[in-house]
Amino acid sequence: MNTGPLIYIDDDEDDRMLFQEAMEELFPMLPLECYENGPSFLKRMTTELSILPKLIFLDLNMPVVSGVDCLTRIRKNTLFLEIPVIMYSTTSNPKDHVRCLDLGANMFVTKSRSYSAMKKQLTDIITQHLC
Repeated sequence: MNTGPLIYIDDDEDDRMLFQEAMEELFPMLPLECYENGPSFLKRMTTELSILPKLIFLDLNMPVVSGVDCLTRIRKNTLFLEIPVIMYSTTSNPKDHVRCLDLGANMFVTKSRSYSAMKKQLTDIITQHLC
């Protein structure tokens, strides 16, 4: 498995905590960086380029800079073109799925409501994209 960090961007603190807990259980050796909003990650994206992320999970519905805006900015940065971006949101609206995929997301996943199902989703996604 690649050793660069996995990134998770989500404005919901509870979702970030559950994601982090699941990742520590499933992939304890995989570095994880969590960001509470688009601007905090976008700052990292332009200032900390010595180690690029291996995979980005991005929430769709965030204030200030939405997931769509963040995705657009990620895809405009040539250093990030090959990094998989997974839109990871509570929405199941097909229009949101299509829009994000059209903008360059590699996958759109609706967050599971159960912790065990979330761990299965994460295992499947990370195995598919990093192993």
